[in-house]
Formats: sequence, C-alpha cells, structure tokens
Amino acid sequence: MHYEEPYKRNPKKKRQPRRRRQTLGAWLAGALLRLFALLLTVLLLGGALLYFLPVSLLAVEPEGVQLSLTDGLPEDVANILLLGLDATHENTRRSDSIIIASVGRGRLWLTSILRDTTLSIPDRGAGKLNAAYAYGGPWLVARTLNENLKLNIVHYVAVDYAALVRIVDALGGVDIEITQAEMEKINADIAAKRERWQAMGYETPALNDWGANTHLNGLQALTYARIRKLDSDFVRASRQRKLLEALLTRLRNSLWNPVRMVRLAQAVLQSVDTDLTPLQLLSLGEKALASGLTGSLRLPVDDSYTDDGSSLTVTDLQSNIAAFQLAVYGGEGDQELGIRN
Repeated sequence: MHYEEPYKRNPKKKRQPRRRRQTLGAWLAGALLRLFALLLTVLLLGGALLYFLPVSLLAVEPEGVQLSLTDGLPEDVANILLLGLDATHENTRRSDSIIIASVGRGRLWLTSILRDTTLSIPDRGAGKLNAAYAYGGPWLVARTLNENLKLNIVHYVAVDYAALVRIVDALGGVDIEITQAEMEKINADIAAKRERWQAMGYETPALNDWGANTHLNGLQALTYARIRKLDSDFVRASRQRKLLEALLTRLRNSLWNPVRMVRLAQAVLQSVDTDLTPLQLLSLGEKALASGLTGSLRLPVDDSYTDDGSSLTVTDLQSNIAAFQLAVYGGEGDQELGIRN
C-alpha cells in the first residue's frame, strides 16, 4: 500500500529583532553630550595650562611707562596693585583702598598700605599715597610704591566702589563676621545716603544680624569696607582685606554655578580697569583660587611712623621694606637691591 507522507508545516523562521531607528532627538542629545565633553576637556586642559603659566612671564615692564622697578627680587612672585577708587563723587578720583596682591609659590598674600601714608611721590614731592592716583593714575601709584618700598609692581587692577557693589551682588553676596557696632554703622551710613543709592538702582534693606557669617549684599559689603569713624584707618584696612577674602571664598564656592559666573563676568568686564589681559587675569585668578588667602600684612608697620591725626609720616622705610620681603619672599631678595630707572 502506498501511504502519503503526512503534511509537514514549514518551520517558522525566527524573527530577527528590528533595529530601532535612532530618532533625531536622540542623535542631537548624543551629539550635544559629546560636544559638552569635548568643551569640558578643552576647558580643563586650558585651565591647567593657565594655572602652570609661570608668574615670571608677567614681570614685563609696559612700554612707555616709567615704573622704577627694583632689581634683585625673586621672579616667582607677581605683585599686583589693587586699587579701590572713591568715584562716588564726580570731583574726587583718589585711591581710597591700596592693596598689593602677591601671587606665587602656591600662596596669596595681601598687603594693605594705609591711604594717609606720606611718601615721596615722583615729580611731586612728599604727599599722601592716596593722592598719587589723582596726580598720575595707577602707574604713578605703582611707581611711588616701587621707589619707596623697593618693589617691582608692573600690573594693576582698579575698581570704583559702585562697581564693587555689582561684583558682590553678582556672586550673591558675601559672608563676613561683623560686630554689633559695625552692623549699626552700616545701617546708619546707608540710611544717610539712601536717596542717592536708590537713585542709582540699589536696594537699601536694613541689616538685622551680626556675628559670624553675617550675609551682606553688595551695598552693605561696600559700606562695611568704608567704615571710617568707628575705630581707625588700621581697622578699616583690615576690613577691606577681610572683604577680599570673603569674595575669594564666595568665588571658589560659585565656580560650578554658571548663572553666577556669567553675572560676575559681565560685572567685571563693565567695571574693572586693568592692564592685564584676560588670559593673565585667568591665570592669576586660578592661582589665587587654588591657594586661598595665606596671609596679610599692613604697612606701615608699628614703630616705623608718626601720626599727627591726619597723616602717617614714615620715619623708618627700611623696616617696612624688610617686613614686606619677609612676608612675601621669606627674606629673599633683600640684599643689594637697586632701582631700575
């Protein structure tokens, strides 16, 4: 007998999983992620290069400017002149705050020179240091300090006080330890000029706290740094250094806040007068942020001046020269110093 083979179904072929088509959105997201990674890498590499840029490359005297640089000083520390300008009155352009920022050797050192210090101003004779800016701008202040204190300042950063308010506000304010007397003085000084500040667009809230980590806005921070009659010019200079330290701390804590950094960049570009290039500023800024404030000094030092109530006359310049060099250089460079005309 003949039997037909039973009907056999063809076995089903296993379906191959479909390859999902990459959507345009996913492609763009991936591309943006890769671009961000590339930019981050470039920024990190660029930041590293700027950080390791030797400060000795900054020690170049500008053309056409006589600064009377001192020979024999170590080249691995850059001394930058910081000036706070009293520009709230149209007819006054004196440097109300004079600080030397010394950057190098993994350190940041701030030296305040009291504004009423009488020194020999080139081509002007004896006069208060804060008047040198009115006579010849930042370069004359730098030359005066170089000649009297045997320094090698070749760069400056000048900020008027209205600009300082914008810079502090751009960072969201600062935290400083203040006394009850300082709180009351801040409120009184702001209240005395409230109409002027409000006309300039600044808010003038009263400060109700004092003690450690008191939060100050830009106007309160400026007023704190300018307190005059509460104690002395010596304490005033100390407040200004504390404000700079608080700003540095705030900046370090804001590096990953893009909104604050953009606001800060806008405030700095609109408000700061300096001969430094943006790359030089970034390099010095990175070094300062990495080290943090390591120390401070006030000149003139004790027992080196006389005080008649309105000005400080330096009677022992050598003590001040030695104090600066010991603090900033560890005593190096204090032998056979000469002025370079």
